[in-house]
Amino acid sequence: MARPLAMASSAGLAAAALTVRAAGHLSPRLGAAAALPLFMNTRPRMRLRPSDVPTMLAAERSTVPVPGMHGRGGEAVAYAWEPAESPVLLVHGWGGRAAQYAPLVRALHDAGIGTVAFDAPAHGDSPGRGTYIVDFQAAITELARRHGPFRAAVGHSFGAFATLIAVAEGLEASRVAAISAPPDSAFMISSFAHGVGLGPASAKALRDRFARRILPHEPQAFERYNAVDRPFPGDVPCLFVHDTADPVVPLAEAERLVEARQPNASLVTTTGLGHYRTVSDPAVVEAVTAFIADGARGPSARP
Repeated sequence: MARPLAMASSAGLAAAALTVRAAGHLSPRLGAAAALPLFMNTRPRMRLRPSDVPTMLAAERSTVPVPGMHGRGGEAVAYAWEPAESPVLLVHGWGGRAAQYAPLVRALHDAGIGTVAFDAPAHGDSPGRGTYIVDFQAAITELARRHGPFRAAVGHSFGAFATLIAVAEGLEASRVAAISAPPDSAFMISSFAHGVGLGPASAKALRDRFARRILPHEPQAFERYNAVDRPFPGDVPCLFVHDTADPVVPLAEAERLVEARQPNASLVTTTGLGHYRTVSDPAVVEAVTAFIADGARGPSARP
């Protein structure tokens, strides 16, 4: 069973799952009410690795507005590395930060390719106590307005999911690299529900509560936020990178994403990197850089 994405960044959150299970035993409605804040939790913030500090200091920093669900949002910290023309968009995952991409930023810079990225609200250097898919969308849209169209878009984990949805909805990116990508909102909710021990009735109640509270103006929320069923406009080449033993998103989910985008998608598999180390692994950085710079899909890619 996959470990739930929303809890994967902190083992300490496991204790809170006991409360969720207890509430779920009382009623599905109470279980869903107790589970939703835990599902949306972003803590703890990922620390900045000392080795990545010089790369982050070399970026031009700015802020981008994130209006939030009800227009009462805040802002996110954005980063841009030269060269500025036709850069690559980098989108971190849930519980991550832009600095995870520092090795890729350096590799692309050496290839003469610039990059832009952001720390979502409640992540990295951005203020806030929580975030939602709509915040990721707002930051991506603003960076596209400032810097697009993009030579490529790269996302990791939840950021890969947000990137796939953004491209399906018109984000201009000539190529897409998705690392450790989950397929859809339904998978993330069901994975979380299983991980914390919610039964089927409580899981359904959580799904309904999520749609009602987080996406109240989206009557077809689960249809919209489905990266498998939503096609890309045109023939956008895609590179998917996934670990064979990813404990958060099983490899089979990446294979579904690849199959949905044939004949324009390929898959590079890794072994022993899990869910989080893929984004900065030297071999992955090399494969993604080659895909972006040369149109290569990596020597170990398979359709």
